[in-house]
Amino acid sequence: MTESKPPQTLLNRFLRARLAPHHHLGLPLTTGVLTLLACTLFFALVAYEVHTHGALTHLDQSVADWFNRHAFSPLTQVVLGYTHLHGTIGVLVMGAVLLRHMLRTRQWPWVINLMLVLPGGMLFNFTLKQLFARLRPHVDDPILVLHSYSFPSGHTIGATLFYAMLAAYLLHRPGRPPVRGGRRAVIIGTATLLVVLTGFSRVYLGAHFLSDVLGAALLGMAWFALWTTLVFTLQRHYCVRAHSN
Repeated sequence: MTESKPPQTLLNRFLRARLAPHHHLGLPLTTGVLTLLACTLFFALVAYEVHTHGALTHLDQSVADWFNRHAFSPLTQVVLGYTHLHGTIGVLVMGAVLLRHMLRTRQWPWVINLMLVLPGGMLFNFTLKQLFARLRPHVDDPILVLHSYSFPSGHTIGATLFYAMLAAYLLHRPGRPPVRGGRRAVIIGTATLLVVLTGFSRVYLGAHFLSDVLGAALLGMAWFALWTTLVFTLQRHYCVRAHSN
């Protein structure tokens, strides 16, 4: 008879497998799932505050009023230029340039991932806008007057999805070793800064509340984590099967 292994041993083996960096069901899958769950949870909290007009919405109006009072012309022109670059057309054009490169180099998993993440995420965000139907900020002297719904921010989720995809691609380009150390920090930091600046531009211009921007960034990261984890887990799985055969 074979002795059954104690539950603690089985649990340790399971946890070690989930943290194995090169296993197709190891660390990449674990970090992807944890990112998805964390971002989804925090998005749900923001969405609940918006839906119930909680404390966060009171902060929203205070922030909107403060930026409206302190806006000044030179900065406003710069912010307007930056925010228009990250509108739907601007983000899709940048995404198309990245997609063209991926197609030319035949990086099919990245092509599939980009198509699912960028246009798919922006379409999902548009659907949520219609469901929440939140009106945009109302201030005394608005810089932008928009009549569409506000939550979540379309500009912010577009920037989040695109720069997350671009950063992931630069960090893990096929045929090259993964980027580490200082270069890795620079890529992640730059992508994060560009998303933050996009969110700032929407709040500064009075186009969105702070919670619109926070919700969109969290939703974008959750959407990115979902499809990136799924696509590349399947890719690694089929690679393992191909090598075993």
